[in-house]
Amino acid sequence: MRLRLLAVPYCLRPIQLTALAALIVLFSHAPTSAQLTVETVPPATYESEDVPFGEYAPPSEGEPHYSSMADSGYWFLSTNNCPQSFDHTCPQFCPIVLRREQCDDFRRSSLAELSGGLEPGVPVCIVIHGSFVDTPSACHESGFVWNWLRSASCGNRMQMVYFSWPSFKPLSIFAANDVNILGRQAARNGYYLAELIQHIPPECPICILGHSHGTRVASAGLHLMAGGRIQGICHPFARANGRQIRTVFAAAAVDHNWLNPGKRYDRALYSTECILNLTNCKDPALAVYPLRMPLFVKRPIGSTGLTGWDRRQLGRMGTKIRDYDVSRAVGASHLWPYYFRNNDLAMAMRNYVYFPDRITAATN
Repeated sequence: MRLRLLAVPYCLRPIQLTALAALIVLFSHAPTSAQLTVETVPPATYESEDVPFGEYAPPSEGEPHYSSMADSGYWFLSTNNCPQSFDHTCPQFCPIVLRREQCDDFRRSSLAELSGGLEPGVPVCIVIHGSFVDTPSACHESGFVWNWLRSASCGNRMQMVYFSWPSFKPLSIFAANDVNILGRQAARNGYYLAELIQHIPPECPICILGHSHGTRVASAGLHLMAGGRIQGICHPFARANGRQIRTVFAAAAVDHNWLNPGKRYDRALYSTECILNLTNCKDPALAVYPLRMPLFVKRPIGSTGLTGWDRRQLGRMGTKIRDYDVSRAVGASHLWPYYFRNNDLAMAMRNYVYFPDRITAATN
């Protein structure tokens, strides 16, 4: 009997590899320009093009003008140049920062310009993509996400920072290993998310919107900001410090119990006032997610949300998490465009992105 139990993982290996091959394809959600048509995404007010880093115009000479940029465009920040392996010391935050105006292309910017250009009091939405997304695809889709979020403005204002992390990895025959490596890398980049938040004016409420492994970046960042540790690293300065932060998980590739006491991201809920967890029981990538390690990995929170056991473990903290079923809107897909093509989903998230209750209270 014991030998039979030990043989189970090996018997599952063919099924596991087949499922993981499907998972890799489904996680590889970055669309090409041919796939982004008027039928699949909201129309953009400018033409998005796939442009790699290194070909942008240099910053203009002289002192940058830090006027309000809340309504004219958005920021694109990449951590590709930041260290991606930790040696138990705090890594240097040296992001690539770009700025895109409403009717213009990307231009080279800086973290100082981003911090100085954000208008105090206007909400900032930090959008984080998932795995297997290269830089040109991330640049391309950022424009569609900007227009998608603005479709739910209803007269309110919002500033967007598109947070891109090195999530692209060539596929190999060791599919499980590829997914696990990118999951760990996503968690490391939570450190840089915490760093970015320190450069946002404290008067700005923040929404963190993550998709797939982007929710691991978000979870790790929130965990660090409340004094937690990620892969042996804690953040010496990043603390929530009373910031108003709301979070949205879309197709979250995070074990359903990782926010529970004693689990991997058990301090994350202390840094955010609420989490909107968009669940989809039809998501095929999340359905095979546990097959990466069948005996250890729990089903993801993005599949059917928290369990009753999770909520009992969380107690009052569990009231911060709201599961919202999007299976009818998204269907049997894990792909990011199936979310940002749907303006109804943007409206469902608007209280988390635009903070209309806070804005109204401030004006009364």
